Order: sequence, then structure tokens, then C-alpha cells
Amino acid sequence: MRNAIEVNDFIVTIDNSGCIGSKDLDAVHVPDEITAYFTARTAILEQLCAGAKPIQLLMANFSGDEVWASYEQGFQRAFDEMKLAMPPLTGSSESNFQALQSAVSLTIIGQKKFQRTIQDCAFFVVGEPLVGNDVLANPNKVAKLHELYEGLVDETIAAIWPTGSKGIATEIERFIGNGYTSNVELHTSAGPSCAVLVAVQYQNIQSFKEKISAPIYEITALKKYFE
Repeated sequence: MRNAIEVNDFIVTIDNSGCIGSKDLDAVHVPDEITAYFTARTAILEQLCAGAKPIQLLMANFSGDEVWASYEQGFQRAFDEMKLAMPPLTGSSESNFQALQSAVSLTIIGQKKFQRTIQDCAFFVVGEPLVGNDVLANPNKVAKLHELYEGLVDETIAAIWPTGSKGIATEIERFIGNGYTSNVELHTSAGPSCAVLVAVQYQNIQSFKEKISAPIYEITALKKYFE
């Protein structure tokens, strides 16, 4: 697992967004639904990384009661993309004070459904590292949530590992260890998991490549580690 934790056989993941939304002082101005979609997307990818399927959503909304519905619509969009019913949503909104910038956090509880492995696999980066307005400007470079989910369901993909603000290189090390590289930018922020690391068993590589629409970059071993 990446940042997920296991509690009494349940998988718990969380992601948050700050200063991104519809308030005047936000650093990135987008509809609140878009903010929620990418927040949900990252927390869902963490669930899939752990081999789990979401069963409950919990939102901490710091942006005010009036945006709850927009955030909920963004979460719904993520599950619609995967053709899954959205789990029940509960949570709380800050209503005593009016924040000057948008902020939302989503916790997801899931149950294990997928077997994951990196044994006898080739490794790839799906998508490219993007953050802020570049995410909206380059949708074709973002790893598609539904393609990754479908790959796990039909076992074309053996395991996934999201990336984020620490960059792809850090996550490659956490996923498969030292001694690997790729010809995609490795050190800049990948924002809301715009790039995702993927393990694919060798016999499924061609099928995997045919199903993925985002850019694909192979992760290869550094010679100095294996000479």
C-alpha cells in the first residue's frame, strides 16, 4: 500500500485540496466540482493501490455549506467514470466562519477486492506529472481513472501506485525500489496523481498498451545497479 492504512480489515485513504476552487483568493480558480473530482480521484487511486474498492465516503468541507452539493457532484463524477455506484457520503462543513480560500478533504473506507503483485512484471508510468492549471490544460496527459480500474478488474494490470507532490522518482523507489528510471520528468510534482505507476505481467503488456489512452513511459533498470 502507498498512503493507505488497514483498520480491522478495512482500507482507509484520504486526500485533500487547499486554495483550489471558486473563492476569490484561491491560487487556482476552477469550479468546485472539478476540485472535488480530483480529490476523489486521488483517494480512489490509493484504494485501488491497496487492492480495495470504496464503500463509504467522509468529507471535511471547509469551504461553506453552499459548496457541499458541488463537491458531492465532483465525487459522483469520479465514480460515474468507473461505472460504479457512489458509496454513501457523510461528513461536516465549517459553517461558523467563512474561509477566504477553498479547502476540502475526503476520506474513503474500502474493502479489499483485488489481488495485487509486482512479481514477474514490467513497470510503466501512465500519464505525465502535472499540477495546478496544467492539469486542466492537458487532460490527454492525465492517467484515466476508468482505464486503470478496468485494467485491475480484468487483471490486465497487476498493481498500481499513484504519484503526487513528491514526484515520480520518489514513488518509483517506494513501489519497486532503487535502481530504476524512466524518460518522463521524475522530480516535479505530479499533482493529483496525474501520473500513476503500473505493474503489468509480461504476457499482458500488449493488451495493457492497447487499453491505455494516456502517454505510457517504461520504467527501466539502471545499468549501474545490475552490472
